[in-house]
Amino acid sequence: MTAARFGTDGIRGVVGSSLTEADAANLGRALAQRFPDAHVLVGRDTRPSGPALSAALVRALRSGGASVIDLGVLPTPGLAFLVSREPNITLGVVVTASHNPVEYNGLKVISRDGRKIADAIEREIEVLMESSNAAASESAAADAPADHDARAALLRGHYVEHLREVAEREVPGSGAAPLTILVDAAHGAGSSYVLDALAATGAIVTPLSTSVGVINDAVGATSPGALAAAVRERGADAGIALDGDADRCVAVDERGQPVDGDVLIALLALDRHERRLAGADRVVATVLTNTAIERRLTAAGIALERTQVGDRHVAEELRRSGAGFGGEKSGHLLFPEHSPTGDGIISAIHLVGLLVRSQQPLSVLVQALPLDPQVQSSVAVGQSGAQGILENPAFIALVQEQALLLSAVGGRLVVRASGTEPLLRIMGEAPDAAIVQQVVDRVAALASRLVHEG
Repeated sequence: MTAARFGTDGIRGVVGSSLTEADAANLGRALAQRFPDAHVLVGRDTRPSGPALSAALVRALRSGGASVIDLGVLPTPGLAFLVSREPNITLGVVVTASHNPVEYNGLKVISRDGRKIADAIEREIEVLMESSNAAASESAAADAPADHDARAALLRGHYVEHLREVAEREVPGSGAAPLTILVDAAHGAGSSYVLDALAATGAIVTPLSTSVGVINDAVGATSPGALAAAVRERGADAGIALDGDADRCVAVDERGQPVDGDVLIALLALDRHERRLAGADRVVATVLTNTAIERRLTAAGIALERTQVGDRHVAEELRRSGAGFGGEKSGHLLFPEHSPTGDGIISAIHLVGLLVRSQQPLSVLVQALPLDPQVQSSVAVGQSGAQGILENPAFIALVQEQALLLSAVGGRLVVRASGTEPLLRIMGEAPDAAIVQQVVDRVAALASRLVHEG
């Protein structure tokens, strides 16, 4: 059997098929070998497969000599925060598939600085996992320490307190904030944390899909329709949706209209610039961020620095450049002063603070930032992957031709392989919506034909 491999966001697969308890155990043994005498924090989201995968991982880590505290259900950014702030912690592992459906799960490894481990270390771990898969260790796993549960509760409490402190700092005098916020936590890891955190801003917070239910099942950041309807029906000031591991935040305005992720980045960037926060003259986003946003930020004196798609690339550029804020269109927003990685709950707190300071409806703020028409399409490429299509001469020629066509009218074309799914992603944008749609359709049609031809 081939050992599981790291993608752009950890190891991920369908439980019982492309991801098994044996894979979790192999990772645990490999980590214990790569980081001798490690002190490890483990967390997970709310998937039914999470406890068994976590248990296999923890047993293997302890078998290899690591000291492990299993924190149970905890947002990915919560674990990242604890790994980066708690003394003597070597690394963390989160059992989660983020926004993917419930049949998926995954394993994210977080380094001492609270960020995802480097690609080079992932390759080392993969080699060790291959060896572990071929000859699994049979040594007995050590028992959890007697005070394990108390230590786990204390650490979770540190994250809860951190969220409260961010809320009180970001929305000072928060008791006067007359905002009603609906929250959809996707039945995920943020369910037990987000309500109290937002209540600390002074807002009236009402839960929607926060506790009992199937994670990411027509709810949360990837399916905000139910939240939008509830905001309209209840007359709330805004709606906030998290994904399954709570590292992503999506907003809905008071009319029930989803707020484009690029617009949210711009609103927060402009607010930070107006407040003269450190590093507020620069923002980091990805190649997918709308060109209209770049023009608006440039006009305000804010430089937009672009990276590859993936919050890890945004985090790396933030660290390198010293910029004070960054994010992805998908809802991953990074505030380095608060957390080493994107935290959907902290992002929600910042949005509440923006609304309190502006004293304007969210829809009004959004209307001031029109976007260029943008079309995105995905083509399923199967097990063979997207690379063969991306290297096909006919496909390369068409992409170059269509990119020039969009460039001539002030637009862009981005074609890439998905880092988490067997998909080819195509994004086009330009002031002329009809041309954008034609370009994306042509590229997608050729990609689909090449897939069918094998």
